[in-house]
Amino acid sequence: MRYDYSNKGRTRHHYENVNIVVKAEEWNKNSPKEVLQYAVGGLLYMPASNTKIAQKIISGEYSFIKSMVLDLEDSLGDDLVGFGQRAIQTTIREIGKAVEDGVITINDVPLIFVRVREQKHIQDTYDMLKDDIQYITGFNIPKFDKTTCDGYINTFKEVANKVYDKYRTKLYIMPIIENKNTMYRQLRMDNLLYMNDKLRDIADNVLNIRVGGADFCQVYGIRRSMNDDIYDIGVVRSVLNDIVNVFGKNYIVSGPVWEYFENGEHPEDRRWAEGLKKELYADKLNAFIGKTSIHPSQLPIIHQSLIVDKMDYEDAMSILGMNTNTTGVKKSVGGNRMNEAKTHINWARKTIGLAKVYGVKEG
Repeated sequence: MRYDYSNKGRTRHHYENVNIVVKAEEWNKNSPKEVLQYAVGGLLYMPASNTKIAQKIISGEYSFIKSMVLDLEDSLGDDLVGFGQRAIQTTIREIGKAVEDGVITINDVPLIFVRVREQKHIQDTYDMLKDDIQYITGFNIPKFDKTTCDGYINTFKEVANKVYDKYRTKLYIMPIIENKNTMYRQLRMDNLLYMNDKLRDIADNVLNIRVGGADFCQVYGIRRSMNDDIYDIGVVRSVLNDIVNVFGKNYIVSGPVWEYFENGEHPEDRRWAEGLKKELYADKLNAFIGKTSIHPSQLPIIHQSLIVDKMDYEDAMSILGMNTNTTGVKKSVGGNRMNEAKTHINWARKTIGLAKVYGVKEG
């Protein structure tokens, strides 16, 4: 499976050798949270200093990107943060003008997040973008833990409330749990439970919980190869399981980054892709939905992994349609597995949520 990166009339995604039987629904940044939490999908990180982003979105060259982060943190050196902020201002202004002029519609704009470096950057972004803040979806918060979450949450609430009052548009926050305070078992649960408690106040604005993979590995000097998935590393698997345990009931938790991608000089080498597929399967099995992406070549694989199989879709629809007062268990549509109305209800809701955004394929 390869993706054609040329402009295909602004389609959200296009795949070869995938038989779509139920098409994805249209959505944009103003769609309900119940849609957007799945639409984040493969979240592509891009340096905030990249000055070509707006034109590539407007031209349709980036039509395959569903969501992106303009990163002020890891991808920029300390001396480039100010330049990155000014570049964000220009990028969002160009996109906003294109929408206002009718060159593109809001449906053509991916979900855009700003990954701040410190708390004040949330307020800075509001002051800098002014009316154009309507065109971003929210903020990614790095190294979110017990020591930083209160300040970030308070500043975000102030800005989000002002934006909603003025523009009637909603901003979202995506905390990134990635530092050693969560990695160390002796500090972990205290940190996780504290953050979970504090986030309740803004739960409707929490779009995803995001996790660090490479960040957790680096604490112990570990780096996985293309043959290993993150769950093969016991000490990392432990923290990822605990994050899902604490946050997974109320939020979508997104999978960690896969650090391998296409080699432009040797595109025939697909070992990185096979490794990514393996980890995406493990992500799904461990209750992670979506994935942080660091290269466009990863996106079609991530997005294809989120398309719902027809059998799952039909079973999910059947489960959601059961009358629990009269039906407890029912044979699956395929006739080879058991569907329990109460046991599988949360799975069914997630399955239909994904189907609305990514569609349904013949199994």
